[in-house]
Amino acid sequence: MPTVSEVIDKEYRKIIKQRYPEYSASWPIVSGYNILNGPYGNYIICIFKHTGNSGMVATSVVEFNVANTGVESISSCNIDSVRDKVRSSFHLSNMDSVVILEVDGSNLDTELQKLLEEHEFVMGVKKMKIFLSHKGADKPLVRLYKQTLEILGFDVWLDEDAMPAGTALHRGILQGFKDSCAAIFFITPNYKDEGFLETEVNYAITEKMTKGDKFSIITLVFSDDKGNIGEVPELLKTYVWKQPADDLEAIQEIVKALPVKLGDVRYR
Repeated sequence: MPTVSEVIDKEYRKIIKQRYPEYSASWPIVSGYNILNGPYGNYIICIFKHTGNSGMVATSVVEFNVANTGVESISSCNIDSVRDKVRSSFHLSNMDSVVILEVDGSNLDTELQKLLEEHEFVMGVKKMKIFLSHKGADKPLVRLYKQTLEILGFDVWLDEDAMPAGTALHRGILQGFKDSCAAIFFITPNYKDEGFLETEVNYAITEKMTKGDKFSIITLVFSDDKGNIGEVPELLKTYVWKQPADDLEAIQEIVKALPVKLGDVRYR
């Protein structure tokens, strides 16, 4: 009878073979790993330590506890925070993977989907997307931030680039939020909480409620040459907002607030 890790391996290989066959030699788990696993309540936690050597797999049993999981019991409500805690406790790299499977295997498809989404970003086949909300008059300012964020490796959603002619505005904006890990609101004296901007605030809050820690609402307040300061919309006042002294400080605030870590520094 196959072990839990063998079942995960087999089913995940099928997914990668179908979607990304050209990456199979380097894709996490598929290209080789060592396994650390153990039971915790009604779940089995499997840590796949990336090795890149598919010819040999070393297996070790781990004792999971409150100290290395952060909880007394795992549930569907806290499973993602447990995953983050396990990654931290075992000092895992971005090529390592954590799968938390119910004993009956009922959440296997969900866990495999999470693995796939995580690895798509790690392998660079998909980039983290950031939504930029702004008033049209501030487009020149926002374009500069877009260029900087793209240099940092992000896929930036800006209406003039993201929506081809003929796209329904509400539908295009909604999809932009669904595809993003963060929304940045550029609150200048031009920004008024009305029309599509009001819609964007509502969409951002909905995404935050749905994705939790996987989505950030980042509000930056700017002043104009006359000293007028942008007014933060009421619904955004419940989230932390910043008034950066300059563009460099604004970029720093964005990077700190994002729900992701930037990649390891290495030679090109």
